[in-house]
Amino acid sequence: YSFCTLLEMETVRHDINCLQDARIDIRWKGLQRVQKNFDGLEDEEEKTVYASELIKPLLKMFDDKRDRHRENAAIMVKDILKCLQYECMEWVLPVVVARLANEPAVEQAEPVRLELVEVLVSCLQAFPHDIAKRGFLDYFAAVLKVCVKDADPDMKIACCDCITHLCNAVRENTKMVAIDIAKAMKPNLRVKQWKVRMASIKAFGLLVKNGATDIIYDFRDEPNAMLTTKAFLKALACDRSESVRQATLDVVADWMMETTDRIDMHRHFVPIVLLAMTDDIEPVREKARQIILGLAAFYEMDNEDNSINLESRRVTLKDIQWYADDNYPDMTMPIKSSFAGTDLSDRPPLGARLVIAEVYHVNAKHELQCCRTFIPSVLEDIVALEWTISNSNVNRRTAAIRTLIMTLWFIEGNALQYMQGILDALYKVLRDDDVHIKNEAYFCLALLGKLHNPGNYIPLLLTKSAAGDLEVREQAADQDEVEYREIRRRTLTIFSTTANTTKINILIAFKYLLMGSAELTEEQACVITQAVTSSDVVDIEAPEQLLALASLIDVFQDLLLKFKLIKPYKDVAQEGYETEETPLDFYLFFTLLDMQTCVDVKVVAESQKVLTKLNNILSGTDIGLYMKHFLRSIEDIKNVPLPVLTMLIQHGGPMLQKYTTNIIDIFLSYLHNVRYDVDARGQLKYLTTLNDFVLELTKLDVVIPAKQIEQILLVIIVPNGRWHVGGAAHLFRKASLGCLSALLVQNIVPNTLWEPEADLDTEEGKKEAEEGKELLTSVVDTWKNALDSDDSELRAVVVKMSPYTIRLPMRTQEAVEGMKELMLRLDDSNDVVRIITANTLNVIFTDLLEGRLTKDAAQAFTTSRVSEWASTLLLHMDDTNVELKEAACGCLQKVREVNSEVVTNLAKQVRDKHMTTRYIDKLIG
Repeated sequence: YSFCTLLEMETVRHDINCLQDARIDIRWKGLQRVQKNFDGLEDEEEKTVYASELIKPLLKMFDDKRDRHRENAAIMVKDILKCLQYECMEWVLPVVVARLANEPAVEQAEPVRLELVEVLVSCLQAFPHDIAKRGFLDYFAAVLKVCVKDADPDMKIACCDCITHLCNAVRENTKMVAIDIAKAMKPNLRVKQWKVRMASIKAFGLLVKNGATDIIYDFRDEPNAMLTTKAFLKALACDRSESVRQATLDVVADWMMETTDRIDMHRHFVPIVLLAMTDDIEPVREKARQIILGLAAFYEMDNEDNSINLESRRVTLKDIQWYADDNYPDMTMPIKSSFAGTDLSDRPPLGARLVIAEVYHVNAKHELQCCRTFIPSVLEDIVALEWTISNSNVNRRTAAIRTLIMTLWFIEGNALQYMQGILDALYKVLRDDDVHIKNEAYFCLALLGKLHNPGNYIPLLLTKSAAGDLEVREQAADQDEVEYREIRRRTLTIFSTTANTTKINILIAFKYLLMGSAELTEEQACVITQAVTSSDVVDIEAPEQLLALASLIDVFQDLLLKFKLIKPYKDVAQEGYETEETPLDFYLFFTLLDMQTCVDVKVVAESQKVLTKLNNILSGTDIGLYMKHFLRSIEDIKNVPLPVLTMLIQHGGPMLQKYTTNIIDIFLSYLHNVRYDVDARGQLKYLTTLNDFVLELTKLDVVIPAKQIEQILLVIIVPNGRWHVGGAAHLFRKASLGCLSALLVQNIVPNTLWEPEADLDTEEGKKEAEEGKELLTSVVDTWKNALDSDDSELRAVVVKMSPYTIRLPMRTQEAVEGMKELMLRLDDSNDVVRIITANTLNVIFTDLLEGRLTKDAAQAFTTSRVSEWASTLLLHMDDTNVELKEAACGCLQKVREVNSEVVTNLAKQVRDKHMTTRYIDKLIG
């Protein structure tokens, strides 16, 4: 040997033999000497000879019992491989395969396994051109398929490094083993260590590029969509590590621009690039933008057609760029997105838009539409139940909706064909618990509104039912169940058949679509107005739906004003309109009033807020529209909700005086023939509102015609003022008598109602006179019968109105009976009623003295009756209740003015019987 001049042959043999010695320390010393001797050699030829002597003994040491020996032997082999020829792999690779290619691996020590993989890397570095040609590729595949599954992160990274060297060494020959290795290492894309994920995606990308393309299409056979390669790459695109995200972008960019199947890759991996454009880190966003620009450049080259024959040449990208009109809306968004994203006002190049939106043509052979493929999966992810992504700070749903936003930005008007699916998906997340999801969904809808004419989405939101127009009927309150009355006609829409939750989502979606709208025609405005003001939407029993509706109307009225579809009124008090057609703002005004029927205070507050805004926009005041739309609001007297009527009465101003007749007709319509055996709470509210209205007549300076007062008495007060069985009937009785009291106290009822100025010589005159008497008798009987009611509040009301009732032109006998019932109230169980009764009697005797009573009523106060009533008052003047004493004394002083002799004599007779003589002495003195 040529190196015998440096080392004795016997010494070399001795060192090699020591490597196989049974004694551990001898093997270790021999290994150290061999390493030292090899490192000391400087001549390359000597190193080669020495390495050829050492390789096999060192390979045998791979089976040594000591981990340290095996590890150093592997390191030594790694060092000497560069000094040998490719033939050495015939010994090295089988040994490495024997140690690593089994499951579980024969080699148990992790450091040793790591060094053995490094041995494979050294082989690839030393003999890159001999691996495939000499048939050694299968050895590497056998080891790598097992080792990539190793639990040690360093081992996984080493395997990725080995795969990288393998792909770079054998290139296209990797195709034979690439798919098996790729399948084995795919789970490494989801391990916890970010360095492993980054190394794995780089190696995985090389395997796919060099022949493992089929693994991308594993979704065809994999039943679990979360375990497909596409799902793994989507997760890596959302990885919490910036380095992993950048590595993923590099890989998919390489696939989409460098592989033979690059065109087919677009539809699978463009979503990853679009998602990266919303990344929080600027370098990642910039890398994604560069990838899109690169794809755009390829698209322009692939679709270029410069043929001179214009008849056969199709319209190309250049033609569009040079000649096509290009109108881009103002992309100032009404709401802000939570992601960093790209500036949406900077429109993407045409090639970038078309590469995502259009069918991809290459020499008339390839026809692959990009977004048509991935949009369905994006929409599924938006509503996914399993929404977590491993090793990511972004959940699956957020990633999907961000991808959708960027997709819409690129495809612009082409989104119309996917509009229904997009809306269906967004409906389900508009009220999500995750605030970020909701905000992104709102932003997405506003973006759709920016890029699309309302005519594109109105048919989807307000689909007309196949049933067409429907006559809606309700049961008449005073008729049998089989008889109905028509109350309105409406057009059935999507709101007619969907659940409340869906309606709410549609209203929210509609709001944000309109918020981003850049145009709106009059016809479209009419359709929207008809839909959002229909009875299907204005459901008083659904507060959440009404809140969504109020918010929608708030946006819609701003849009109407922006496009001059509603205009401010010059004079709101002026009757009439510029056109005969009902203005759109009336429907909104009436609907907002109707919404205040809801018992939810939030709905009432929100609708009032929007209504005030509408008033200020169109009239410059908070109540201008009440006057402008007063008549239109009450035209259909059978369909005026109570809140509408209440607000009109409250803010009607001069219109209230002008249309008093219409208002009373509304009350008469709703309170005609009340049935107490059904739910009549709504009618009771109308009755109490009528009571409040009558009480405010003097302040409002409103006069009710005598004919309508007669109808109020006949239709409402007399029928409901009688006693009926049940609690509901009692409530109506209280409200009716309260209304009667208001009419009488304010002296609103004219005397001509009881004593018509008619010619009694004619049949018609006699009939009117008879009707007046009958009406008076009914009112008096209603008053008398209520004096002994079980309800103390009702008794108090009836007693208070007694002086005004006694003033009516009733017969003497009716006055006597009424006074008797009234005197009984002095013995009432309620002290308040007794005091009120005494004060009321004081007023009655004052009226008698001042001549306010009619002749017939005054005849009821004969000496005998006055004496009887005075005796009763004297009895109660000795009551323990001081206030009642004073009230009775005051009343008796008025009685004394009527007949002093009777009162004085009676007072003297009972003076000694009273505990307190102070009040008696007043009467006697």
